Amino acid sequence: MTQQMRVRRSPTVVVIFMTEIGLVLGMIGGMVERTAVTVFGTAVLLAIFGAYERVLKHNHALMSGLLAGGFIGLVVSFFGYLLGGNVTNLLNGTLFGLLRGIIVGAVVGGITRAQPDEGDPWYTAVFLLLGSLFIGAVLGASVGLISGFVLGLVRWHSWGIWLGMVMGAVVGGYLGSYLRQTRAVVIGVAAGVLITLVGSVIGGAAAGVVLGLVSGALAPMLLVALIGAMGGLTSRGVKAMFIEAAEAPAEMLRQGAFPFLAPAVIVGIIVGTAASGVGGLIALPICLAILGIFLAVFSEVDGRIASTLTARTLVEMVILGADDLPIMAVPQKLRGGNGRTAVIGALFGLVLGGLSASAGAWLIQQLMQLL
Repeated sequence: MTQQMRVRRSPTVVVIFMTEIGLVLGMIGGMVERTAVTVFGTAVLLAIFGAYERVLKHNHALMSGLLAGGFIGLVVSFFGYLLGGNVTNLLNGTLFGLLRGIIVGAVVGGITRAQPDEGDPWYTAVFLLLGSLFIGAVLGASVGLISGFVLGLVRWHSWGIWLGMVMGAVVGGYLGSYLRQTRAVVIGVAAGVLITLVGSVIGGAAAGVVLGLVSGALAPMLLVALIGAMGGLTSRGVKAMFIEAAEAPAEMLRQGAFPFLAPAVIVGIIVGTAASGVGGLIALPICLAILGIFLAVFSEVDGRIASTLTARTLVEMVILGADDLPIMAVPQKLRGGNGRTAVIGALFGLVLGGLSASAGAWLIQQLMQLL
């Protein structure tokens, strides 16, 4: 039996899998009384899954990636919800993001910790573990600090939305510069402004995801801009400081966007969804499940087929293996001869996701009424 036959599930199994995912997410959304956002988010999730499931040769990795990402999101969002806290102004927003950034960073540092060599004494292993936890906590804290500040600013005063739109424009413009086309930069700026505005107006979990994404992406950009500014100031003066600060983020993206942005964006989304309250219990699992799908696609496009993706595998791919992930090859997988097949799969997933999530929400509400 070939490798392809061993790792590809039958269409019936895939449909059952998608239905179960929709029912489970719908039940969670029904329990936290966020049915509308759950149905919409599940439909989008399974539309993406359906599109790639039709065009990839190895759908087992795709299914396990969705499950692993969703599981991580559910666990993280649950513990974040237990921590509690509200974001209403700059101070509590900053502290809110800082705490969660430290926790997430430390957990990631522990998962990806440096391993001692064989024969090293026990205290070397302890030192490496503590060092990995500390470095992860510091990096997570920097992103959480910025994300919490942005969220606090938006929640604190109405004009904070305008600043959020400016930040969205900056992030979108720099992401557009990755393609080195003026048109892409303009589209990126417009998209950043629009997405941030819509997310801020809608509020709730949607705002948490959008503002967390923007602030998370902004964190490494600000860091490299600061480094560039200091280098320009010390070498060529004040004028060079501003030039280097403006050019540094674009240069960072051209050298490879994913390894810089992915960990920061994930931390930002975690902070943002946690700030949205109970809605984060459904928003974060869906977001990280989508990430798990994309990482499964990366693994096939890059030729690194794994029969199963686990939580540790996903974290290691984002943190350790992100420098060579074929980012642009992922959307291209849906183009060309695969376009029609992908569209059919996306439409099927969209409909099935909406119906199964609605059914799950209805079922859990009926059970809650009986109890």
